[in-house]
Amino acid sequence: MKQAAQASLVTALHPADSKQKIDAFLTPLFELKAEQALSMDPAYSHLWQSINHLYQAGGKRLRSYMTLLTFSAYSSEPIESIIPSAAAQELIHLAMLIHDDIIDRDDIRYGIENISGSYLSTYAPHITDEAERRHYAESAAILAGDLLISEAFILIAETQAPSSAIVSAQRLLAQAIFNVVGGELLDTEASFNTINPAKPLLIAQQKTASYSFVSPLIMGATLAGASLEERNQLKTLGEELGVAFQLRDDIIGIFGDSTVTGKSTDGDIREGKRTLLIEEFQQRASDEQRAQFDQLFGQHDLSDEGVETVRSLLVESGAKEAIEQIVEGYHHKTVGIVNSLHVEPWAKEAFQTLIALCLKRDK
Repeated sequence: MKQAAQASLVTALHPADSKQKIDAFLTPLFELKAEQALSMDPAYSHLWQSINHLYQAGGKRLRSYMTLLTFSAYSSEPIESIIPSAAAQELIHLAMLIHDDIIDRDDIRYGIENISGSYLSTYAPHITDEAERRHYAESAAILAGDLLISEAFILIAETQAPSSAIVSAQRLLAQAIFNVVGGELLDTEASFNTINPAKPLLIAQQKTASYSFVSPLIMGATLAGASLEERNQLKTLGEELGVAFQLRDDIIGIFGDSTVTGKSTDGDIREGKRTLLIEEFQQRASDEQRAQFDQLFGQHDLSDEGVETVRSLLVESGAKEAIEQIVEGYHHKTVGIVNSLHVEPWAKEAFQTLIALCLKRDK
């Protein structure tokens, strides 16, 4: 851990600077993979080029930032030594987004065609049957996600750290993937499973918090050699912040501006996604509101007017405001956890800024 005497000499890494470092590391990697794939076949190179195109289209690179920030809070070593492990967080995130879009039947991400969407266009001249074309496009997207997961583990192995720390980091990543897959499965089944009703908070904790917050924070602390006590505090911070992030995401997923979010904001309504927002509605709505909602929610061919009606019902029932208040409660709680960490004031301030960035966002 840094000595107190060094505090005045340290300034926190800014998210924009972190993004620049990670992009400078990953862009050449994608280009190299595309070049290597070309020696096998141009079609394989095209897949890597599609991955790079999607990566460049958007994203704040917050997961890699959390890894670098936490490492710098507990170590005096230069952050460049762990850039590969931080970058691995972004590869896992991109893989999860690609697979999640397949599950959600979305073809847009960051305002452009995602992998499956772009392959629908690529395969259009060759496959006339729409269902067949989608099958093969989604197959390509599944393979793209698989490539990114594999590459993430390779990057951690290339990190400049003691072998024991690298093994621990890889185990953290594996555990995060284990958790997010479980959460994704529960989330997927929530749309139709009436025997075992959805558990929105459990889904949020496993699907989002595990790989998006807990893993990046603890990985940075592990590579820095932080104490078990601090790592446990960071784990709690990641769990609480991750759940709040997902609840905010659920609001954005229905009430957000698609021109800002870069993806559809009616998919959750048409898919019948059972989030805590929907659970709050069911508890607060009148019988009349509930009956009207149940007729519309989850209808794949729901009209735009029907979508707007669902949104209005969520507002009128007080469900939207209730979730916003829950998120605010998580905000205060996570700030309290940060204040209990044994890190320098500059690091606490950076963590608090991170919390605000995650919970006050509109995309």
